[in-house]
Amino acid sequence: MESIQRRSPIRFNRKPVQTENWDGWEVAISYGTGNGPFLIDLSHRSKWDLQDADLSRFRPFGLTVPEHPGQCVYKKGIIINRMNRTQCALWHLAGKHPKPPEETAYTETTDGHALLAVTGKDALGVMERATNLDLGASSLVPPCLLQGPVLHIPCQVVLFSRDSDEATILFSFSRGYGQAMAEALLDAGKDLGLTPGGEVDLAIVP
Repeated sequence: MESIQRRSPIRFNRKPVQTENWDGWEVAISYGTGNGPFLIDLSHRSKWDLQDADLSRFRPFGLTVPEHPGQCVYKKGIIINRMNRTQCALWHLAGKHPKPPEETAYTETTDGHALLAVTGKDALGVMERATNLDLGASSLVPPCLLQGPVLHIPCQVVLFSRDSDEATILFSFSRGYGQAMAEALLDAGKDLGLTPGGEVDLAIVP
């Protein structure tokens, strides 16, 4: 039986030096040396949407859904992003691939949505050129969710981590915008050293 080949909507104009096949996806593990910041394609990472009138009754992957919109929880390689009263998004970011939830309230969105990360030194500087969302605001406590446009494209934006000069920002959006988004970001961050990165450049642990 022939295995299913799944393709990211994003193609960087640079060949990775190491790739692996993950469940039918060709995943860039490394592009070689570099100091960052990095733009990393995580579209292969599994994603789900959870909708219900009472989200508190769900324990996705054994985790508690955040109570308020904008809150996130990250454990066991899964981040849960509370979007509104009845909806949250779940992204698998690290570790062993989890067994998909079986309840009908979950919808897998992996193939329909791109997922990118900007990480490393000057990551916030790169994002300042692409969005009006204030990811540097002192009131934000990572990880947290903001919803708004990046390069005029509606996105779920997660400020995953932030310190004095480094940050990791994740953002998901409709896959049809993937290639245009990646090219525009690389152009916007060119003078800051933004370059394609692989899984090894994403400093996220389970």
